[in-house]
Amino acid sequence: MENNKPLRYVLLSNSDDIDVEQDIIPISNKKPWYKTPSAYWLLPMFIVISMTSGLSVAAGTQLYVTAVCHDLYPDKVPLSFNSTINDACVNADVQAITARFLAKANLFTAIPAIFVLGPLGTLSDRKGRKRTLLISAVGTILSTLNLILVSKFYDKVGLNAYLTGSFIDGVTGGFYALSEASYAYATDCTHPTRRSVMFGWIQGAMFAGFAVGPTIGGYVIKATNNLLSVYYATFVVYILLSLFYLFILPESLSKEKLLINLKRQKELFSISWTRLKWIDSFIGLTYSMFRPLLLFLPGDNSQQQQNNDNDKVPISATKYSFSLLAILYTLLSASIMAMSGIYVLYTSLVFKWTLIDQGYFVFLMSGTKVFVLYILYPIIVKFKKQILSFVSKFKSIFSKDRKDNIEEQTVIEENDDNGKDDERQLKKELIFEVWIIRIVFLIDGLSHVAYGLAKSGSVFNGVTVVAALGIITTPAIKSLQTNLISPSQIGQLLGGISVIDSILRIIIPLIFDNLYSILVKTSPGSIWHCISILLFLAFFVSFGIGPSR
Repeated sequence: MENNKPLRYVLLSNSDDIDVEQDIIPISNKKPWYKTPSAYWLLPMFIVISMTSGLSVAAGTQLYVTAVCHDLYPDKVPLSFNSTINDACVNADVQAITARFLAKANLFTAIPAIFVLGPLGTLSDRKGRKRTLLISAVGTILSTLNLILVSKFYDKVGLNAYLTGSFIDGVTGGFYALSEASYAYATDCTHPTRRSVMFGWIQGAMFAGFAVGPTIGGYVIKATNNLLSVYYATFVVYILLSLFYLFILPESLSKEKLLINLKRQKELFSISWTRLKWIDSFIGLTYSMFRPLLLFLPGDNSQQQQNNDNDKVPISATKYSFSLLAILYTLLSASIMAMSGIYVLYTSLVFKWTLIDQGYFVFLMSGTKVFVLYILYPIIVKFKKQILSFVSKFKSIFSKDRKDNIEEQTVIEENDDNGKDDERQLKKELIFEVWIIRIVFLIDGLSHVAYGLAKSGSVFNGVTVVAALGIITTPAIKSLQTNLISPSQIGQLLGGISVIDSILRIIIPLIFDNLYSILVKTSPGSIWHCISILLFLAFFVSFGIGPSR
């Protein structure tokens, strides 16, 4: 099917369904490939970024332990950031102070990020995605430089000087801003029917880097006998990354699209609360920080689609679908953060795992998720038509006369034009992804129940292979969110998602760390059942999402 209408994309297909293997070709694109924006630019970039982040996993905590230990025992422990830990540092006092410092560093990053990520998302809509990517990269350069300098002159500046780098990470958005702008970039370049797979590939690239980064970092530290060596590498990589953003990466938003976004945002932000200009400016600044969160309030996106054809919402959904997707994302992120905070403590207590065993677990988990995102999920999407047919038959068994029957939702007359055909395809996309989300949330919830019941490390690892399917929900949810909002608000949307993540970074550790400290004495496995409650709740909430009638 070739669509000759002046759309942004041409879909090449011999059938009514869009296959994973189809290419998305920009219309009338006369630019050479190296000047053409494409989501494929992001894949090697994310592998490098996540690998670089993984390098410091082997060094970060050990560096802070060494600094804390030197403060406690200045005469006994000389300051030396080499690859080995002094035996005097392996005690509960050092661990407790280090844990409190890490919690403080997390707050120094997360709290400013809450106020910054929303405006950064809005900025990417108005000025382009490259600017936000560059701000995030420069922030990482400065925070890494701060860590290196503080370590070099530690006796003069002290432990709390490290917090300056955490604060810089927060005010420049850090990894969340980089991720937000990258997903926005991919959204600009990818057709709505293919976004979930592309988002999955981007996330798979991150997991691929994280899988090998800690191992490489360990070898680098061992070879150089210097914890700071991985931070030198990080510093150089992010300088090169900044140059890549400046001179190589093509901007995904055209000048015309930026003007449309700017006009729309001026309409949204041109509100006069008082007659005093400076008060209005202050209120406007505060409003811009938290406005992305207002996007998640219930509303009818089909109305916007009808009123503004140049800023068209790809899929028309029910009034509460967008809000429910935000709830799903919040529950999913909360479960992931909760697991990452306790799995090290749990496995070392219950299975007596060493750092090497936990490294194997991380490698298995990351490797399985890469397989799911790069191979299994695209195969599932390949059989989208058959899956929808099965779901339709299954649903008709229980509700033959219901108005929301899938076949009734997607019936379009044979003489409909191409626009109606595109609308049908996008509606099928929503139904397909929602059912994938439901099934995967159910599997993920059951897997976390199995985590708590596992009596051996091998069973725990086996459950991890099954639980890796849960990673599908992240790209699927983000894909649906970008398809239920106008293109001019993509940056705001992803900024709002990042604000949610930053808030959860503060709340979830407090809840689940304290909960685990209560349960660990009597039933440590129950913590996994508590996490599974979040996933089962998300499973039930997902049934409120669907296309408008």
